[in-house]
Amino acid sequence: MFKVLELKSTSSAAASQVGQGYPTREAALAAVKKYLKTFSVSGHNSDGNYWWVRDTEGLRKCWIAAPE
Repeated sequence: MFKVLELKSTSSAAASQVGQGYPTREAALAAVKKYLKTFSVSGHNSDGNYWWVRDTEGLRKCWIAAPE
């Protein structure tokens, strides 16, 4: 299962899971894109390894974790 993880700030102790596990990377990618639409400001790094959002709580980073 692929997981979508989110780090709410650089001082955050650990990343939290967004949603449930997804059977494929493509399903997890669709979930990330849907989640990003809930924020007014978002983007991704040039390599496509993670996505970022900005809201009143500050900068957040999201990424897809490979199955264990």
